[in-house]
Amino acid sequence: MSFLQGLIRVFLPNEVNFFRYIEDAAAAADQAARLFRELAHIEGRDARLVLVERIREAEHMGDKAKKEMADALDATFVTPIDREDLFHLVGSLESVSDFISATSNHLTVHQMDSLPDGTRELAAVLCKATQSLAEAAGMLRTPEHYDRARALCQSVHYLEHEGDVIFRLRLGDLFANQKDAIQLIKHKEFLEGLEDSIDRCAGAATVIEATCIKHA
Repeated sequence: MSFLQGLIRVFLPNEVNFFRYIEDAAAAADQAARLFRELAHIEGRDARLVLVERIREAEHMGDKAKKEMADALDATFVTPIDREDLFHLVGSLESVSDFISATSNHLTVHQMDSLPDGTRELAAVLCKATQSLAEAAGMLRTPEHYDRARALCQSVHYLEHEGDVIFRLRLGDLFANQKDAIQLIKHKEFLEGLEDSIDRCAGAATVIEATCIKHA
């Protein structure tokens, strides 16, 4: 950390707000993932649709954090770390809840009455990834914790690889066993949405790592 950045951390009165928006976006992603995991285990279309709506509410929390960050950056001349880094951080985390919500919306858009094999496995991986992201985001306030934050981000990359393996295996099973072409397309796109959500977690982890390296 440079001498100037150190002074900023001491004298900037609203510094904590910027990091709160990042934490809020990470918490929204984690909440969406936890709800999706619940959706993956619950039976019945109506019960699942209730969770789809709750996931959408979590996504709105992420949208709110991103908007608040943008408004705060517009209103503030001096920031604790580079402005583009702050916005990139909150944006990358917000995209996770976006993708999770978009995937859950397949249940309504595609009128899905069943979930493909692999949903529970991928939802479990997704939850582990968002939990690590939320923990890492909470450490960005304190440079002394950056090494731990980077270690958590590395764990997200391992989880991305685990998700890729599960996705490929389950997709292969789907093509081998599903004879209904329409059902195959629905289930394929649903699994792709889950895999993409995990990929977004890895993307957010990369942004956190880069920020820690730049501002340590």
